[in-house]
Amino acid sequence: INKTMKRCFWVTVTLFLTLGITFCTETNDTFIPTREWQTIKEGQKVPAGLHYRINLETGEKEAKILEEEDDVAKQDGSAALTVVENDEIPNKENASDGPSIEDALKNIPGDNFEYTPEQMKEIKSKFRTYEDIKHELKDKLNLDIKTDAEVITGLLKKYDELKKDKVNPEVIKILDELEYLVHQIDNANNFVNQNGIEKLIIPNIVNQTNSIIRTRALLLLGAVMHNNPTAQISAFERNVGDHLTRLIASTQLNDELSAAIYAIGSLIRKFPLAQKESLTKLGLSVLLDIWTRQVELKVKMKVLVLICDLVRENHDVASQQNEPTERDDEKFRQYQRVQIEKLLQEYGFCSRFEQFLISLKTDLPKCTDSMDKVIHSMQLTKDMCYDSWSESADLRHVLLVVKNRITWLSGMEKDPEMFEFLIELEEGFHRLQHDLYNRKEYKESGGGQRDEL
Repeated sequence: INKTMKRCFWVTVTLFLTLGITFCTETNDTFIPTREWQTIKEGQKVPAGLHYRINLETGEKEAKILEEEDDVAKQDGSAALTVVENDEIPNKENASDGPSIEDALKNIPGDNFEYTPEQMKEIKSKFRTYEDIKHELKDKLNLDIKTDAEVITGLLKKYDELKKDKVNPEVIKILDELEYLVHQIDNANNFVNQNGIEKLIIPNIVNQTNSIIRTRALLLLGAVMHNNPTAQISAFERNVGDHLTRLIASTQLNDELSAAIYAIGSLIRKFPLAQKESLTKLGLSVLLDIWTRQVELKVKMKVLVLICDLVRENHDVASQQNEPTERDDEKFRQYQRVQIEKLLQEYGFCSRFEQFLISLKTDLPKCTDSMDKVIHSMQLTKDMCYDSWSESADLRHVLLVVKNRITWLSGMEKDPEMFEFLIELEEGFHRLQHDLYNRKEYKESGGGQRDEL
């Protein structure tokens, strides 16, 4: 009996120890939440639906029972992070329950796919039109949304309603707003289609007595026509080139003259017909005369850049004749009718440019941007003007002054990008020097001597 009782006693003790160990293990492995924040130990399982936070400094994790106000916040989408029900992050490598990419690609409709009328009706019913959204925003938020086209229409209508018998600040505001809008080609074409050039721009260029309004109208005109064949043709048909030529010849104001050069450049660039009409009717002579007028250097440089752009256009079109298409042939014929280089020679471009540079002997070395424009312009036109420029001692002296100035600036420059720019500029002057003044000597000497101005 004693042996039997001892055996039962040890079985009972063993059973209690096993249960105790199991209970303690489960208690330690599972987080028991309360209404107070408690630290979650490493490896503990966290039940779902708790308020959860992490101390970013220590990395310590805490949780508590989600109280009523927290539950409301959770429903509002502003609750703290919570653990998913199974408290496990799925393995991406095993996430292959969905269809494969190959299978999904097979279900993409082909090019000939079309919705049935019933399907289209169902799709449209799920979305609102632009007009519906606009009216809803206007009603609820008091927002009056307009497209650019509607804004342009409104501005033109507002301009028509203004009194033109005196200077009105609203006119300047309208011109500025339109200029901002027409930099987009679609808006520019919309402006043209509403006769904006004829109704608004031309009257303010031809008849306006206020220089500020004239200047704003010129800037608007240039923006409308810039890289826009539709607007260029519309302006050309309304004789805008002649209006601009007369204004350029008469005005003495730097801002107005600069805006007018911008406008005529926007009209004739990449438009050979406008080039022929505008430049042959004294337009080119009027532009070249600016080099001798008492205006700012930047205005004179705009003329130089415009002329060289036209020469470069002609060269680019000629270079396309190596493998011409039918369109290239037609473009080439149009530019052949202009013959810009022959036209420049007829109006004395080479001698005028030479005198222009000689007059800049003092001012030119002070502006690196102007020196850059001069070197590129001379490189572009040196063959056309070789006979004149290569014999000019005064021009040679100016180039020497400019080259020495660039050499001095490059020696003082600390900024790497500016230093590289100056070195390239100096090399450009060396090449020009060789092409103008050492060509004969270079050939005679077999190409062995150093170029010196």
